[in-house]
Amino acid sequence: MNHLTRRTTIWICVFLACLGFVLAGWVFIPYTGIEADEALIGNSIFGPVPGDFQIRISHHIIPLMLMDYVGALKSWVYWLIFEIFKPSPESLRWPVLIIGAVTIWLFYLLLDRIAGPRAALAGCFLLATDTMFLATTEFDWGPVAIQHLMLVAACLLLFEFAQTGSWKSLLAGFFALGLGLWDKALFAWIICGLCVAAVVVFPKDVLRRFTVRNLTIALAGFLLGAWPLLVFNARHHWPTIRNNAAFSAGNMGQKAEILKRTLNGSGLFGYMVNDSSSVPPEVPERWLERASTSIADFAKDQHQNLLLPALLVCLLTAPLWRASRRAILFALIFMAVTWIQMALTRNAGGGVHHAVLIWPFPQFVVALALAEASQRWTRWGSVAFGVAIAFLCVTNLLLTNQYLACLIRYGPAVTWTDAIYPLSTSLANETGEVIVMDWDIYDPLLLLHRGGVHLRAGFFEVMNNAPGQSERAIDSMLATERAVFVTHTAEKQFFPLPNRKLETTAAAHGYRKELLRIVADGHGRGVFEVYQFVKE
Repeated sequence: MNHLTRRTTIWICVFLACLGFVLAGWVFIPYTGIEADEALIGNSIFGPVPGDFQIRISHHIIPLMLMDYVGALKSWVYWLIFEIFKPSPESLRWPVLIIGAVTIWLFYLLLDRIAGPRAALAGCFLLATDTMFLATTEFDWGPVAIQHLMLVAACLLLFEFAQTGSWKSLLAGFFALGLGLWDKALFAWIICGLCVAAVVVFPKDVLRRFTVRNLTIALAGFLLGAWPLLVFNARHHWPTIRNNAAFSAGNMGQKAEILKRTLNGSGLFGYMVNDSSSVPPEVPERWLERASTSIADFAKDQHQNLLLPALLVCLLTAPLWRASRRAILFALIFMAVTWIQMALTRNAGGGVHHAVLIWPFPQFVVALALAEASQRWTRWGSVAFGVAIAFLCVTNLLLTNQYLACLIRYGPAVTWTDAIYPLSTSLANETGEVIVMDWDIYDPLLLLHRGGVHLRAGFFEVMNNAPGQSERAIDSMLATERAVFVTHTAEKQFFPLPNRKLETTAAAHGYRKELLRIVADGHGRGVFEVYQFVKE
């Protein structure tokens, strides 16, 4: 096989890996609703932007932040998308799937430049088939899609700078790091992990490149990428640091368990999808659904992949590491430092969307370590390597299919309930206020209605601890004409206290709760209550 044919074959394989990733995500779109954090980007597009989170340039309001540690970068991207396509599961998820595919492509380029096409193709397919990478990217409640893209882009650009000394690569690499920090301030974990790993593994290279000129270029790129976050903090006395930079050694065992469940792929059962149900499972209707459930039955309901055992095996091959030794050590130190930071951060690090921020370096380690080991086995090394990577990819795909089969049979968990769509439709003609009395309802409705329904976050007002504020909020709600209230059914409420407080106060003021309708999910389970209060 000549060089051109070989390169063409490789690029076709990379393209197929990226395409397969996008198509796998497309299959999941109809089976889940929209979660609140996933829909958060709509607040700065369709809702009023809090004064602290915006700046005014001329006569235009520019959103900078969605929360004091989450930037409006993704909202800037989706503003144009929603100008062309109305908000829907498709318009919300196709863009992040494409971002994920671009990340896979850049990951291939990074591995190819470090270790050659053998390891690069392996890492590309391991990442493209990874269930946690797919789920957290597609549903992007972290958010993590842009975080992964900026991490891999920065690594590729800074590796290019280390090889060539190109100031453009240095500028662009640190610009990507700045954008990642603006997207979500927890990206600081990643930046710190990269810095520690670089200094420990490549001390002479770092020192050689550490000049005033390079420092100036890197700082300029970083500040350019992170300027909205810096402007917001400079204007408001650094709330990102004051409100979030708190450390605690508590819950480390729980966070370690989350890390393990993220690595083995089981972390979203019971959280995103129902793994069992009190009602009979749905009977698959379409051919794809029948195929998915049949494969799940054949695989005996596989709930884990083999990434964690593969990582442990790779560590045992350490004596065989030669050309890729420093790259593998860099990845291991990065993962350790990044996870230790999240484990020690109070109120963070306890979710799959945190643990997955060390991606794609687990796949990086497996691809490089196994490729290095296979080259020591001259006769059968390539065959054994190919079989091992294929086996890992197949177990990844079986796990992804297990999630799909559970969605088909049992539906999504409350957090991603598909009942949000009939609820949205049922509220389309409401002319009065729609007062939301539980979490995970307001943001998806605001997005789906593009701000066209007068929504009010009643549960947030009732939870206000300021003296008398909760009582005044309830009085205001009860006095609002034609107000309609929405909450989850009693057994599915995230915050029962505001609902109880509202109903108790309403009864004391002579109001009777009148249920208008129960909104069910695709499996017939009641999820939402729509009601109003009537004066006795």
